[in-house]
Amino acid sequence: MNRKLILSLNFPLTIIIFMLFTKWWIVDIVDGTDGIMYGFPFIYKSPAFYTSTAEKYFLIELIADLSIYFGVIVGMTYFINRFIFVIKIKKIISIFLFFFAFILISLELLLAIMPENKMSLKRDFDFKTKETGFKFLFYYDENERFNNYHK
Repeated sequence: MNRKLILSLNFPLTIIIFMLFTKWWIVDIVDGTDGIMYGFPFIYKSPAFYTSTAEKYFLIELIADLSIYFGVIVGMTYFINRFIFVIKIKKIISIFLFFFAFILISLELLLAIMPENKMSLKRDFDFKTKETGFKFLFYYDENERFNNYHK
């Protein structure tokens, strides 16, 4: 697979899919409260326990998740490009993909760098999973399910 295909298709597609689709986890924190965490296959974002609107990001899990997403997308495009049909990306499509990926990552970064949010290398607490499901951006089914545990 050539370098142009990786840069023009795989990189922005990884960012877009990573931002749009993830997994939510309703968990019970050991010696703590319950909450909704996000990430697939590893949890990279959880609520912070010191205030209600803050979030905590785990960098090792975030990098691992991004690497896995990138590897799967590279593998799929390699398989399609090699065995099904040759992928040719027009410049306008590449520009659109980069623009859309830039918008999505910019919005997430604006939220992540807020002063009340914290970054740490890895998760430093244990949890017990109550329920999981897949999330699409701006669809908040997990909040309704979380509220069912508190009725």
